[in-house]
Amino acid sequence: MFRITYQVRTYCEMQQMGWQEWQQAMQKALPIVKKYRQMLTEAKQLSDETARKKAKKAADAVKRTLPGACFQASDFALSTGDDPKKKYNYGKTGRWRDMRYAYLSGLVVIDVDHCGNPRELFVRLKQEHDFEQMGIVLIYVSASEDGMKIVFKADLEYPHNLICQQWQMAERLGILQCVDDACRDSTRLSFLTTPDDVLYCDAKTLFGVDVKQRKC
Repeated sequence: MFRITYQVRTYCEMQQMGWQEWQQAMQKALPIVKKYRQMLTEAKQLSDETARKKAKKAADAVKRTLPGACFQASDFALSTGDDPKKKYNYGKTGRWRDMRYAYLSGLVVIDVDHCGNPRELFVRLKQEHDFEQMGIVLIYVSASEDGMKIVFKADLEYPHNLICQQWQMAERLGILQCVDDACRDSTRLSFLTTPDDVLYCDAKTLFGVDVKQRKC
């Protein structure tokens, strides 16, 4: 079982994510994802570029209210905020989401972006690869529906080299051209989506519970 940091209302409210928290987070995400996708669809239909950008910005603001999980960090050591631009924690002591104080979870995330239809891509990947043998524990469709998150177990020989592990796994899967390397940061937050967006979940390995593997 892996320990994953998790936030519900703000980036600063962390708790250890278990099976129940995972289920609650996806239920909380359900109406937000629905609203975000509708706003995104409406924004794309606008012919005026200025209006389209404004609508996209409004949709992104809704997206940022989604619950998120920091799969690559299990916790953060106590630290004092030292960035004056971050007014919420400047000069305050807490378990801030700061890479300098992160404890790695043993998981790695690939952010697959602009891959066309992620559900069709998943079907192809499932036909071509043995997810369990590769150490993949979770695959789910991203909030925008034009990508997916792939979570897998880190190679214990190189646990700190997250970006190289992402590229190596992506190369094995044949999706290297779709990788967003922003997830190289161990503190990167992955927005959660809905139960229907979960395409593959090894819940026993990820959360220590025995449930049907295909869906969470």
